[in-house]
Amino acid sequence: MSLLNSIRDMLVGKSSVQMVADDPEMASEILLLVRMMFADGKMTERELELFKNICETVFNIPEADVPDVILFLKEYGYETSGEQAAATFENMPGERKRDLLVHLISMARADSRLHTNEADLIVRVARILGYTPEQVRKWL
Repeated sequence: MSLLNSIRDMLVGKSSVQMVADDPEMASEILLLVRMMFADGKMTERELELFKNICETVFNIPEADVPDVILFLKEYGYETSGEQAAATFENMPGERKRDLLVHLISMARADSRLHTNEADLIVRVARILGYTPEQVRKWL
């Protein structure tokens, strides 16, 4: 999301949920991050803090709005697979794809362990984005 779009949204009073709803890439990335938080069967406090930090610094979503965004994505994500969410990034520039994978890897490692389900999600998303498992292992 560009700085100008963020400023415009703040000036016109666009809600965080509306910003996510209007931006398929943002919605897809946040949805994948939420799925990563729960990939190992539980969400830790460190994962939630990292998620809130990413929402605020990358997407300009205030911490207070995070619960509403998660509720929206629960509805949106119900019919959206991880593969469909990742496919949103297929035609994005390489740097944007790498940022997505770095965010997913950071989330997976937030609890100081890399669970098998987390690694599987990262590898599936990486393949869709055109990265090999060997490339991803370098980032892990």
